[in-house]
Amino acid sequence: MANSISNIATIAFAAFGAFFNAAEDSALLSSGMGLVGFGSFWFHATLLYHAQLADELPMIYLTTTTLWLLFDQDSGFTFKTGRTRLLTLILTLFNTIFTWTYYLNRNPLYHQVVFGTLLLSIAFRIYYLLTRSTVGTRIPVEKKKTIAIFFGSGVAQFVLAFLLWNLDNIFCDTITRWKVSVGWPLAFLLEGHSWWHVASGTYMKFIGIQYLTLCMKDDPRKFTLQYKMGLPYVKRVNKKLD
Repeated sequence: MANSISNIATIAFAAFGAFFNAAEDSALLSSGMGLVGFGSFWFHATLLYHAQLADELPMIYLTTTTLWLLFDQDSGFTFKTGRTRLLTLILTLFNTIFTWTYYLNRNPLYHQVVFGTLLLSIAFRIYYLLTRSTVGTRIPVEKKKTIAIFFGSGVAQFVLAFLLWNLDNIFCDTITRWKVSVGWPLAFLLEGHSWWHVASGTYMKFIGIQYLTLCMKDDPRKFTLQYKMGLPYVKRVNKKLD
């Protein structure tokens, strides 16, 4: 039950991002994040085979979509340029091939290797855009620092959550006895996999990614970060620029 309920946090972050982030790519990333949360909720609530696919496949789709955004350096968010169309074709082919092969061969290691490779690709791409690329020189230093901080904090949360999940697996018997001893609802605090859902840092990573892609594809002066209920969001600046 705890592993299902904990996904509400992911869905809530996705809804917050879709509602408050005044960004062209926010709906895309927020929808993907919400789909991951819903699929994970469905799987942990039912433990059905198809529900597990709904849990695992959106993780791949969301990371490939993120890479698509990070490689599409053309101005604006349209499908009119050759680069954007080529990236869209590659994205579609990759996701189709992975979905088909993973459906035929349900090897968890296959999913983990592909997912991990995509995450590393995102990290290296962001590093390149911020430090080595020509397009990155248009972004003010303070904004690049903010992007790096948000993405870095998201990665740190992700690593911590992954560590908690694996500690839960390694010391499962001991932690189970602790949970029985303290009882509900305090036992929820000892659910390592639930903390993976809550603290994986997805929202912070995507705030950094959204901020970067908007500054990369438009005038960086048009966007700023603000906070609502303690959570950051990207806001379009409604003022005339020189």
